Amino acid sequence: MDIATLVMTAVVLRCGNVREAARQLGRAPSTLSAAVKRFERSIAAPLLNRAGAASFLTLEARRMLNDIEAASDIARAVIAPRLAADAALAFCASRDISLTALQRVALVAETGSVRRAARIIRLGQPQLARQIARVEDELGRVLFDRSRVGVTPTTACQLLIASLGELEKTMQRLSRRARERFRSTNATIRLGAVMPLGHESNVARLLAFLVAAWQRDRPTQPLFVTNGTAEDLLTGLKDKRCDVALIDSDTIPADVSSRALVRSKLVVVGAREVLGDQPDVMRVLRQQPLALPSRRTGLGQAAHRLLAQLLPQAEIDALAITEIDSIPIIANLMLDFGFVSVLPESALVSFDARLVALPVDPGLELILSLVWVQTEGARRGARSILAALRNYAPATPAAAMMVNSD
Repeated sequence: MDIATLVMTAVVLRCGNVREAARQLGRAPSTLSAAVKRFERSIAAPLLNRAGAASFLTLEARRMLNDIEAASDIARAVIAPRLAADAALAFCASRDISLTALQRVALVAETGSVRRAARIIRLGQPQLARQIARVEDELGRVLFDRSRVGVTPTTACQLLIASLGELEKTMQRLSRRARERFRSTNATIRLGAVMPLGHESNVARLLAFLVAAWQRDRPTQPLFVTNGTAEDLLTGLKDKRCDVALIDSDTIPADVSSRALVRSKLVVVGAREVLGDQPDVMRVLRQQPLALPSRRTGLGQAAHRLLAQLLPQAEIDALAITEIDSIPIIANLMLDFGFVSVLPESALVSFDARLVALPVDPGLELILSLVWVQTEGARRGARSILAALRNYAPATPAAAMMVNSD
């Protein structure tokens, strides 16, 4: 870690904005963005959520902000003790001085000899001498009075060393948190799953079964479960935000492995008064507004494939279709506003009894699959999840376990 990276990161977090921090420090925004990314790598945690030109502090950044600002304040006192606050920050933000280099300055002062300090850290004496000289150049201060018998720390060096210990303690706290996060992340299996349709849906029941079995059989290995669309989850597998994903898409990339778990037939769903006793499916689709999950979801993709099987494209283009990635909103549209939807038959157990299903022919099935990338860690995670699901069985006859999870 270097002083410039620490100070620039602290100013960015305090401003909450890279451009404002760059203006205050008189540096290019790209320089500050690069500094924050270096700091994020060093502590193994994201500090900013970036959305186009805007950025927002993560929860982890808010938790660490006091320590980061404290470290920056100490660094400012170490590097620029005689400058006013703003000038000191700008000066520190341009100093390429590592914490390791400062620690070596302290060691040379303690031993009174560049040669002895170099032997202790197993570094060549000329290399250490050049590093000390570079620190002096960056600071614009002489740190040692040199003589034939050794070196003596100047007053400036003594002031630097007096504050260095507190800076080291603060940075050690940040590093310890990073190590703890790394150990936790390294042991955690990260499972991404599609959004459940309701608390009684197959996805919700399967995940609850999995978490309970996991806690019983692997109490010391954390399982982290997050939700997203099928598209988001497949992207999350590629960029390593999750190890394994539970998705409802049958369009699975060839470079990942998968195991089909549960299937459920797709049906047209609507309020009882809309569908009637024996309605005609084609008439319902042509006459009623449709509320479908978006095509970013596996369910939305399957619903559109079903429409393509039932109707010519010209008629599909004429349908009143609204895409909504919220099943509760879709349910309310069906109950209160005459909309119909295409959903898994098994989902009906999660809905109001006033909603009924209309079978379609030819029928399509929604398949819930476990997917993982081709790494040893992901394969281990998938095997563990499949083992935990060994005895899972869907609660509704409308869904069926496709394969033995072994």
